[in-house]
Amino acid sequence: MTTPTARFLLVTWALARRLVDRGHEVRALGPAELYGRFEADGIPSRAHRSPQEWTGGPARAARTADERQAACLRGMAADVIAEVQRQPTDVAVVDYMQPDALCAVEHAGVPTAALVHTLYSTQAVGPSSPMTMISGVGHVNALRAELGLAPVDAMPGLLDLAQLVIVTTVEELDRPDPPLPPNLRFVGPLVEEPGPDAVWTPPPGDGALVVASLGTTPMDEAPVVQLVLDALGGMDVRGFVTVGDHLDPTALRPPARVVVSGYVRHAAVLPHASVFVTHAGLSGIGAALTFGVPMVCVPLGREQPDNAAHVEAAGAGLVLGRGATVDELRSAITEVIGDDRYRSAARRLAAAIGDIDGGSQAVVELEALANAGGNYG
Repeated sequence: MTTPTARFLLVTWALARRLVDRGHEVRALGPAELYGRFEADGIPSRAHRSPQEWTGGPARAARTADERQAACLRGMAADVIAEVQRQPTDVAVVDYMQPDALCAVEHAGVPTAALVHTLYSTQAVGPSSPMTMISGVGHVNALRAELGLAPVDAMPGLLDLAQLVIVTTVEELDRPDPPLPPNLRFVGPLVEEPGPDAVWTPPPGDGALVVASLGTTPMDEAPVVQLVLDALGGMDVRGFVTVGDHLDPTALRPPARVVVSGYVRHAAVLPHASVFVTHAGLSGIGAALTFGVPMVCVPLGREQPDNAAHVEAAGAGLVLGRGATVDELRSAITEVIGDDRYRSAARRLAAAIGDIDGGSQAVVELEALANAGGNYG
C-alpha cells in the first residue's frame, strides 16, 4: 500500500521487484497516478478512491475540515479492508505515513509490515513524526473506535502494533537509542536496479565524475541546480546532473564536460562517481552509500537537513546550506574528492549494507512474517 511520494514509490517498487523475483505474488494499492508504474513492470495494482470521492465531491464542499479529515481516513480504511478481503493476503506492507491503512489492516487481522522510508530515531518516532502529516492522533483514535480497536497514546504507537517494522537504512547511519523495539528491523536501502539506464552515456573525458541530483519533485531547486553547474564549471572534473521532469533542462547553463539529464536510476551512475551532490533525500543517500560514494549534501527542506546531519556525523560527507556560494560548493566538492576519510566512511557504511545483503534482508523478513502468520516476533 503506497503513497504518491517519490521516495516511497522508489522504495516500494524496488521491494516489489525483489519479491516478484523471489517468486512471490505481489499487488499494489495506491493513488491512481501510480497505477501505470507498477502495471508497466508487470505488478498488478489497483487504485483506491480519491479524496474527492471519500468526501463526497464538490457537492459536499461545505464540510468542515474535521469532517473532511474523518471522511478521508474512513474512506482509505474502507478501501484497504475491501482490497485485503477481495483477494487472500498473507502480508500487508504499508507506508508508515498512512495511519488509516495501518488501522485497516490491523482491523482485518492481516499480518502487517510497516515500511519506514525515513530515518527511524529522529523522524519516524521523533517529536515531529511525519506520521502526523495525514492526521492527528484524535482523528485516528476516532477511526480506531469505529473499527473496534483500542486507542493509541501517540501516532508512533501504531508501529508498536505492527508485527514488523522495516526501516530502509542501516543502524550505523540512523544511530537509534537502545533498547530497540523487538519488531524493528533495519534492512538497508532498497535501490532500484540499473534496468534500461545501464546504457547511460557518461560525460567525455577522464576526470573524476561528480554526479548530482536534487530530487525529482518540485522544491524550488532550479537556482541550486545552476549553482552546482557553475561550481563544476571551474573544476577539472566531469559532471552528470539529473533533474526532475518539472524542470526544463534547456533553461540551465551547463559548462563543458557536464551533462544535464532527466531521471536516470542511481544504480546506473553512482558506481562510477567520485562524489554525489545531493539534496539529502534518504533514497539518494541510501543509493550513494550502497556504492560507497561520499556526498556533499545541500538540503532543500522537509526532513533533508536531518538526513544530511546524519551523513556528516557518520563522516561520509559534508553539508552546505542552499544559500551556499559557488566557491563554497566548489571547495566542498574538492575536499570530499581529495580527502580519503570521506570515501572510507562511505565504504564502511557500504560494508554494513553489504553485511545484511542490502534490500534482500527486507524480503527475508517479509517471508518470515508470511510463514509465521500472526505469531511472528
